Amino acid sequence: MTQEETNTKSNNKLSTQPYKGARDFYPQEMRVENYIFDTWRRVCKSFGFEEYNFPILEPFEIFASKTGEEIVNEQLYSFEDKGGRKLAIRPELTPGTVRMLAQKYKELVQPVKWFMIGNNWRFEKPQTGRGREFYQLEANIFGVGGVEADFEILKLIVATMQAFGASKDMYQIKVSDRRLVNCLLTEVLQLDADLQPKVRRLMDKREKLSAEDFTKSLADLGLSEAQMQQIGAFLSSDLQSLTIPKENAGYVTVNKLFDYIRATNLQATVVFDPTIIRGFDYSDGLVYEVFDVNPQNRRSIFGGERFDRLIEIFGDYDLPSTGFAMGDYTLLEFLKGWKLLPDFSSEIDYLVTVWPSDESKYFEKSLEVANKLRAQGKNVVCWLDTGTKLEKQLKYADKKGIPQAVLIGEEELKNNSVSIKDLKSGSQKILQV
Repeated sequence: MTQEETNTKSNNKLSTQPYKGARDFYPQEMRVENYIFDTWRRVCKSFGFEEYNFPILEPFEIFASKTGEEIVNEQLYSFEDKGGRKLAIRPELTPGTVRMLAQKYKELVQPVKWFMIGNNWRFEKPQTGRGREFYQLEANIFGVGGVEADFEILKLIVATMQAFGASKDMYQIKVSDRRLVNCLLTEVLQLDADLQPKVRRLMDKREKLSAEDFTKSLADLGLSEAQMQQIGAFLSSDLQSLTIPKENAGYVTVNKLFDYIRATNLQATVVFDPTIIRGFDYSDGLVYEVFDVNPQNRRSIFGGERFDRLIEIFGDYDLPSTGFAMGDYTLLEFLKGWKLLPDFSSEIDYLVTVWPSDESKYFEKSLEVANKLRAQGKNVVCWLDTGTKLEKQLKYADKKGIPQAVLIGEEELKNNSVSIKDLKSGSQKILQV
């Protein structure tokens, strides 16, 4: 083979890298991911939530209708199938969840408490804590219009963070209400209907912009100096200084929520912040985001909202709705930053060694012992090569992080016993089998 032929053959090799922004999960990463998923499931079930699921492909219109301009126009993976139907790979879980509820609306026993763990795709720039593919926990309560459901969701968030070992000084939940912003834009500033969502999106991005860029962007939309000052005052207000009519539904709801928060001593964890707006067009009540307070990772980890009217895109339905979505990517960065991840060296409890011999009785005994251990609920690797030296088998167990090895030699076989070797301490004990 000539050098040119060798180069051509080499150039035809496929890349081993995953698609940009997606992740390969080797066993070590899978152990971490399963730990996150198992914790999510355990906490949600403890609050009486039931698990559900739906396809990753959805009709394009579901997201185009209410999800938000940035996601639909810039981040959505969409295509036509061979039948000419326009589809999208879900960028989030909420619209598909509401579709399922609308489908079985008359059969549902309300209130509905559901949770789901599913993967999503968004075409955005991969960075620390953010990829194009990510998994989310979505937990929602449907059929309860009162703030008590929102409070239950906040309690679920706190319980989930505690289950991961997070203390109250590691994170903060910031709460506001979209009806406060809507009141500002509609009644105070009296903006045209088509201008309001543009201003709201700018307000939502305020923390990512410099003061000059924020002011210039508002001016480019045609806002006056007085209007910009009113927006600035709103974004820097506390609950007492808000210049919003006290009868506003958002103002009433937030105050009632904080009555519950104070009664349960959560005021250090949950605070009012009018800069919390959320980017989804379907948000229509309370909105909240959870922030990491680690100086090395000050960012929003996840959030949630009320979306009482989202179901209306499927028909004449009435279903008050509230909930949150927590992503695995951002949560993992939080857990790493606070050193909250457990030791995932191995999920295997025992390596059952095989005594090096041509006689099959040793391998047969090893299989028997391995089966007995599995029947006791243990995770067991039984060595399969009968010609491997015992030293090499023990080195394998050590490299894999397997804590204990079972040894069955001539003496053990004769006495119907096994030797259990602790590979960390080196201690050894004999047990009858």
